[in-house]
Amino acid sequence: MTIRSPTGGFAPALVGIAYKGGMSVRNAVARVRPHRPGSARARGTLSAIGAAGSLLAASVAMAAVALALLADGSGTAVLATVMALLFLAAAGLLGWGVRRAVRGALRPVERLDSELARAEDAEAGARVAVPPTGDDVERLAGRVNGLLARLEDAATRRRRFISDASHELRTPVAGLRARIELALAAPDEGEPGETLRRSLHDIDRLHQVIDDLFVLARLDNGDAFGREALDLGALIETELGRRDAAVRTAVKVERGLRVEVNPQGLCRVLLNLLANAERHARTRVEVEVSADGDEAVVEVRDDGPGVPPAERERIFELFARLDSARSRADGGSGLGLPVARRIAIAHDGRLYVADHPHGARFVLRLPLAKDR
Repeated sequence: MTIRSPTGGFAPALVGIAYKGGMSVRNAVARVRPHRPGSARARGTLSAIGAAGSLLAASVAMAAVALALLADGSGTAVLATVMALLFLAAAGLLGWGVRRAVRGALRPVERLDSELARAEDAEAGARVAVPPTGDDVERLAGRVNGLLARLEDAATRRRRFISDASHELRTPVAGLRARIELALAAPDEGEPGETLRRSLHDIDRLHQVIDDLFVLARLDNGDAFGREALDLGALIETELGRRDAAVRTAVKVERGLRVEVNPQGLCRVLLNLLANAERHARTRVEVEVSADGDEAVVEVRDDGPGVPPAERERIFELFARLDSARSRADGGSGLGLPVARRIAIAHDGRLYVADHPHGARFVLRLPLAKDR
């Protein structure tokens, strides 16, 4: 997968993202399945109708036998007429009973449908009434309320995601605009080189956020990664050699560990982990590649403050920051670690935070190629 920045703006990235921290409507509706056909009340009604119908049919048969025994040959027409009338009466009674049973069985469903229609126009938090019937209707109403709760949570997460993404995009754009306006208002003041360097920093930050959004969009759309078998250690050494590290980085690599990965995707995971480590490290970052059973293990460690155990999962949420007071200009975008984990999962791997006595320790595990 080759990630390129857009040339016509970043709006398509936001439009194309289907945030899966929540749940799509299609997937949510698919979870509501009927438990069993009918309800206890409907089954009881149908049983009663069946018994009554059987009794009526037996009565008709007995009447027919009696008429046949008492009537002579000339009474055949009368017998046929009486039999037809009795049959029509039995069929009418049976049909009336079936319609009544069906209406009674569908009445709770109709109430549920009307409540769902009202819930569409109601405010967030609307739920349907759960009848205490102990049958399938009660279970269906409970499932519908669970579905509404998940959809409400998904909508909340989506709104939060859009708001956070807008802030991340607006911050570098606002800084870039302010510097350009100052340079145009007072061209003789300030250093043009410094203005351009700071403007380039804002552009790089904007480029990174847009790239991360495009990666999220592709992952959420289910785009497959083009993979190839390669030496993990050699790939990481090559990528680290291209970087101009901001913090001293020690590398320890075991060669010959072949994995089936997308090179661009794996490099993005590595770069995001290194960017996070360099942002928090005091003096040193360590990268180690080794084998553990049938997995290749990549560890990125730093000597910074570390990650509290209670926060080790939250940092993989979109736009999460452990320090809420940190400014957006000084901290990361809050997308690097979530993107890295999603790429790892797309490669059938894992990314998590492990214990480390002197800072943070991020561990990436990938399955080794079977033909290695």
